[in-house]
Amino acid sequence: MNRRHFAMVLTTMGFGALLAASTRAADAAAVRGTWTGPWYLGMTSGIARLVLAGEGTLEGSLQLTNNERFGEEPMKLTEAAFDGTNLRFKVTGADGKALVAELPISSEGARMKGFGKVGGYNVRFELSRQK
Repeated sequence: MNRRHFAMVLTTMGFGALLAASTRAADAAAVRGTWTGPWYLGMTSGIARLVLAGEGTLEGSLQLTNNERFGEEPMKLTEAAFDGTNLRFKVTGADGKALVAELPISSEGARMKGFGKVGGYNVRFELSRQK
């Protein structure tokens, strides 16, 4: 392994550790709870239900109505992180394809709007916190 490659590996490992630390440091309570709203993929849309819980580490599930490929049952998030501004998550649908999303939270903490990608296509989410 040459020095350049070694430095790149160390930088990547450091970024991963920084991301993990910032996730723990950010107040995950800001995103815990149930979020619902429309999702859009091309000419298809439905209702998304994102449930976030967990102490320390975020856990949760995503359910998309009107999406046979993803499945209409809640799917467990395989990754979830909140950095104080953006929620990032990954979930694998019933079809085996991963959906990776980044949703910025609004300043008042009541809405998240952003995009995910699945199979090379953009999925738009417009979620509101349920009370």
